[in-house]
Amino acid sequence: MKKSILTVLFICAAFITSCTTRTYEEISESESSNSPTYTANVGPVIKACVGCHAAGRRFPTLETYEQVRDAAQNGNLICRIDQTQSCGSVMPPGEPLPRTTIDMIILWQKEGYKN
Repeated sequence: MKKSILTVLFICAAFITSCTTRTYEEISESESSNSPTYTANVGPVIKACVGCHAAGRRFPTLETYEQVRDAAQNGNLICRIDQTQSCGSVMPPGEPLPRTTIDMIILWQKEGYKN
């Protein structure tokens, strides 16, 4: 009995300590931020948006590279995350993305949407 309680406590402690909180800025930073790619830089930031922007939820769907690239190409993605433009509500709701993250996504767009 005592062994099973200790095992359960150990498993719970492992779960609690394995979770980390990362900000958008921390997610977007990497060695390749001078030439961002979807996989290394943009995808991890956009992954935080999929809770709302998944298939059957809010438009646009942002689950794949192609969907994110298309949203950036039509101007909606950049316009919504960039507070310097007026095209509706700023995304994400609440606190906007840090300027460095927005600039990184704009650079990704300018450099041709590298995957």
